[in-house]
Amino acid sequence: MKTLHRYILRDYLTLLGMSMMVTTLVLYLGSVMKGLDYIAQGVPGTLLIKVFTLNLPFIFTLSIPVSCLIASLLLFNRLSLDGEITALRSGGLNTLQIISPVIFCAIILSLGCLLIQTRIAPDSRFNLRKALVNVSEINPIDLLEEGRFVEFPGLAIWIDQKNGTHIKEIEIHERNTQGDVVQIMNAKSGEIETHQEFMNMRVRLHHVQVLHVSPDDPKGILNAKVVDMDAYDFDLSYEELLRNSNITRTIGDMRISQLIGVVKDSDKTFAQLDPLKKEKMRMRALVETHKRLGLSLGCLSFTLMGIPLGMNRSRRESNLGIPLGLSLVLVFYTFISAADSLRYSPWFFPDYLIWVPVLVLQIYGCILIGKMR
Repeated sequence: MKTLHRYILRDYLTLLGMSMMVTTLVLYLGSVMKGLDYIAQGVPGTLLIKVFTLNLPFIFTLSIPVSCLIASLLLFNRLSLDGEITALRSGGLNTLQIISPVIFCAIILSLGCLLIQTRIAPDSRFNLRKALVNVSEINPIDLLEEGRFVEFPGLAIWIDQKNGTHIKEIEIHERNTQGDVVQIMNAKSGEIETHQEFMNMRVRLHHVQVLHVSPDDPKGILNAKVVDMDAYDFDLSYEELLRNSNITRTIGDMRISQLIGVVKDSDKTFAQLDPLKKEKMRMRALVETHKRLGLSLGCLSFTLMGIPLGMNRSRRESNLGIPLGLSLVLVFYTFISAADSLRYSPWFFPDYLIWVPVLVLQIYGCILIGKMR
């Protein structure tokens, strides 16, 4: 039995290593393209190496589960077509005894992914953001952090989401020389245009509501004058911010313990936000926590589906295994992306939606394995 397990495990790890090399390289192409842009703009080679290295943990969280599926598909497809599965069953071994080393390996890989998702990847992403600040003349938008007030001279900006130069759900507090808030702007969306030679950003806001607040009024914002505008443009100088940048962890950079802390007590972490924004950040942290845990179990989920898909009796059935398996990968990550996009819509239960593909693949995979005789 030990010889059989060593034989299966050796072939599985070989296929797993080859699959990881290919999938990691494919997923890394986006970082390579960014690296070429950095090289063209004269970024030092040591910083480039640091950026590439810090991207690896995030890439591994995607490539390891997919590699588990490919490796289990190829291994049991070969064993089945070569008649080795039939020979082993004729020798008195059942399906569970044959696949047990692969299942054990998938569990170990899931635990490894859990460690990466909860500690290594968040730390790497945080260090990557700090490294990119050193080259923020290339992309000063990196200075604007999601879910945190960023202090500029005379004002503070809070951005809910950013995608390239596009930003959503913006809140701006403008202060006087004494530090009192005299104007609050809320906007649904906006765009940012950078002028690196002047260390300046031009911000255009859409669907803006401006509240003029009098610092001497005891009722404060309750007596604020409200002005609605379709668009509003203003300039920001980020030279001082670049010199005194203080990068803090956002939701995407937090370790799992920090995320749980936000979920339990968002008032402590985001004391400066209003109740609505606090609830948004709490939901964001909740979905992020479930997403990381669900993705960590992707290794086991894909393996449990890859084994029965690969263990087929005919070549016609085996030819369907690989495209069907890759389709499952697409569906799996589509659910994860959908849940992430619905993080501000709690009535859709996005934190539970993440577990749908995880549990369906595991349960259905176990059912298919149990039917094999």
